[in-house]
Amino acid sequence: MMAEQLTNGHTSSVLCLDVQRQTEQLASGGENGELCIWSLVDKSLQKKYVQLDCDCTSVCFSKINPNLLYAAFGEKILVFNTEQFAEPEHTYDYNTDEINQIILNNNEENLAACDDSGEVKIINLLEKKMFRTLRNKHTNICSTIIFRPNRQQDIVSAGLDGKLIHWLYPNHKCLNQFNMQELLNTPEDASAYMVNPPFIHHMACSPNGTYIACGMQNGQIAVFNGNRKNLSQLFNLHAHTQGVSQVTFCDETHLISGGNDCQLIVWDLSKAENLENLENGSSANGHGSPLDHRNAQITHLCKEQSFNHPMKINWLDYFCRNEIRYLLVADQTMCISVLPIS
Repeated sequence: MMAEQLTNGHTSSVLCLDVQRQTEQLASGGENGELCIWSLVDKSLQKKYVQLDCDCTSVCFSKINPNLLYAAFGEKILVFNTEQFAEPEHTYDYNTDEINQIILNNNEENLAACDDSGEVKIINLLEKKMFRTLRNKHTNICSTIIFRPNRQQDIVSAGLDGKLIHWLYPNHKCLNQFNMQELLNTPEDASAYMVNPPFIHHMACSPNGTYIACGMQNGQIAVFNGNRKNLSQLFNLHAHTQGVSQVTFCDETHLISGGNDCQLIVWDLSKAENLENLENGSSANGHGSPLDHRNAQITHLCKEQSFNHPMKINWLDYFCRNEIRYLLVADQTMCISVLPIS
């Protein structure tokens, strides 16, 4: 798999990525407060903005207005028009600690930002003011958030306390929470896995909300069913030997994960449905619990491809051009890799 490199934009590690598929542009944020806009057509740097004294930790393009870009710098969110990129058009300064991720809901009325204090701020973009603060559930850093695409008032947050919290955010109501330590099961080949707590580094939701995937520090990926009102855990995937730093969906069933073991893995979650065929006449043969055995089987069924990457993964994104699928990889270098995947 031959990779192209986007270079001469960042001077230190690239921390985050987001693709604007209508304009075929890529936004990347990194250390030293660097924010870059790239063309995915000719792989060139188009524009660059630098905010001194902090990192750019999360970027998010509007899908409704292709020229609108949100970027997190420290505790602030800056709003840019990519056609006039010299200075931000607006700044939101509601978070009290460093922001880890920003996301937009489907109709882009609200933007959510989670931070190191464990809080999630919901900003009303139409009125340009704070709407809700979700707090008192996370006891550590809130590292990642998603809006549920099929349920406009639902948001899911997760973090380094190992908790996944499902909120009805207009009412500041916790609908459910999952403690990954309690849900944890040990892989059959436990010696291959580092002894790490199940911190949740990153979450992704499939486009229509069928699946929610959580990448964890213990090397596992927890997959939840998002088809119903209440979330439920489906299975865990075990293929990474160190923490899973990133998960991203290509489509409704195909997931890509990246981790600190420098592995990129492509999964087809729909193949988990084939487990019933295997279970007829199959057993754990005395090795591990039935749950361990089931997850090991599902891992084998769903894993499609794996690739080695030279460095630990900071961020993943995906786009398709001329019917070719590409994976964008930000790592601990100042370059962004563009990988064609079959």
